[in-house]
Amino acid sequence: MRNVHDYDHVWNAACLLLGVLDLRIRRLLVRRRLLEGVNPTTPGGCNVTRITLQRRLWFVLALVLCCVSLVLSGDEIDRYAQETGLDRDLIRVIDVDVAGEQLTIVFVFINERTFQSKISPTLYAALQPYIGQNAVYVNATVDDVVSQFDFRAQSIAVQQDGNTLLHDASAWAEITPGFLSGVFVTNPGGADKGSGSEGILVLGDALDASRAFSVSYLGVSSSFQIGIDTVASSPTGIAGPMASTSSHDPIEVAPLKGLDELQQVLLSEEFSQEAMAALFALDPDLVRVMTLSSSGNQLRLFLVRLEATVRDSLLGGELLQAIEPVIGTGAVMVWAISSTGARFSPWHFYVQQHGTNHVFFSTASFVELTEDFLRVEVIDAGDVAAGVIRLPRGVDAAAAFAVFYGTSSVSYP
Repeated sequence: MRNVHDYDHVWNAACLLLGVLDLRIRRLLVRRRLLEGVNPTTPGGCNVTRITLQRRLWFVLALVLCCVSLVLSGDEIDRYAQETGLDRDLIRVIDVDVAGEQLTIVFVFINERTFQSKISPTLYAALQPYIGQNAVYVNATVDDVVSQFDFRAQSIAVQQDGNTLLHDASAWAEITPGFLSGVFVTNPGGADKGSGSEGILVLGDALDASRAFSVSYLGVSSSFQIGIDTVASSPTGIAGPMASTSSHDPIEVAPLKGLDELQQVLLSEEFSQEAMAALFALDPDLVRVMTLSSSGNQLRLFLVRLEATVRDSLLGGELLQAIEPVIGTGAVMVWAISSTGARFSPWHFYVQQHGTNHVFFSTASFVELTEDFLRVEVIDAGDVAAGVIRLPRGVDAAAAFAVFYGTSSVSYP
């Protein structure tokens, strides 16, 4: 991977080459003018010669600058691939001058390989619903911290086979509220990293991702060829490497009914590992709880590792029958409830073992115990959502592991 000094070397070499070319063309012009004193020319011949040579100069200049641009663009893709663990073919980067300020737009094509990278659990949850929809994640950034920038997402154009794929505001999903209106927020990594805005362009059947296509903004474009140049840099960094999960065979059960009594228990004042284990006659080593608060809202998570002893618990016959297929596999049952109403999505869960984060992209990695568990985005006050997290195939159920929800976690054993 090239460092920042390599950009200087490339640019200096390009400038030197342009200087040499300019000198040679000037010599040709002088030589031509000298020859005109000896050889007659047609009327306007001098101007024709000058124009021809100038066109050649500009053609060579454009060609060299294009080559330099390609080199620098390649370096940017390498850098993003190194930082994120994404395959190079999924990333494209363009830089655009907007009123004297550089706007950098990163495009990431969303497929299963997108989730074999170091993207955050929050971004993972935002992108996961768009697998298989020919969608592109768009991240526009500037170096300064601003709350508004002259960035118009709907001016991004996508072309394939010489045709522009038409799309309107309905094809966009905002990750940053106000994305379509140019709202920018401070980079989560800190103010020194500037500000930006994120969204997702969903192209659906309008795009054939097996063929090349290009994205452009204000006349600057870059081309995708998905499946070409897929070698990514080794994942490194404080978040640790991530691994995709091999899909299980799906398990479907009838949604549980009559949950009023369980809801009351989960909303009781005594919400602790020991209290929940005692109430349901469970081994305390199998029980974990989390209480998460955000913006005045509280979310409670009740987790139970499904080992053989749960069959003798007070979880109830209907529930025990539903979870029977995954008992003894290391699976973890989770119940989510809120007294105030709170945001919740099972796609924020991932499993960590031996420093590797195992993220989920398949619905078969879960068993839904309540209706539409995998589609939940908000739990209303007093409502409950329940499902089972099936351990990824790459996780050793006999060894210690942690279950994360966002940045919070519990460990087993």
